[in-house]
Amino acid sequence: MSSDKKKVSTFYLILFFLLFIILFFYFIINKFQEERTLTLEPISINLLTSVHPNLPWSFKPAKSKIIVRPGEVTTVEYIVENLGNMETTGIATFAYFPNQFGNYISKINCFCYDAQTLKSKQKDKFTLVILVDPEVTKDSKTKGIKEATIQFTFFDYKEYKEKKS
Repeated sequence: MSSDKKKVSTFYLILFFLLFIILFFYFIINKFQEERTLTLEPISINLLTSVHPNLPWSFKPAKSKIIVRPGEVTTVEYIVENLGNMETTGIATFAYFPNQFGNYISKINCFCYDAQTLKSKQKDKFTLVILVDPEVTKDSKTKGIKEATIQFTFFDYKEYKEKKS
């Protein structure tokens, strides 16, 4: 075999090898991107609020629905107002629907952990900062969730404290 034929066959062998490597990495990267896209698929969260009748407050989310992406920190604002003629204190409880979804929410900052006091006619903003764990997309019980609900209810703190005692 002549030296020219060896050079040509070596050239094609190298070209074939490079093409193989390029195709291999192309498919690996596409597979990774596909998995990453699934993880980052947004979840719509409905924000529901209520106030116990013994607490004269108005309590509403700034937006009734938010879109969150698993793995991203999200800030939610609520508007609260004491409609009564005297200072009152409330405390919030919360629930998630579906219930399993709550296992994947981390409340980084929440007004619900502390008693909140408002003077008569005082209006304020309360902030909730949450992180939805990306593992929510891998759990067989939660991976199909496209929409969820977070509900907060404010109770009169004095009554709440008496009932817990």
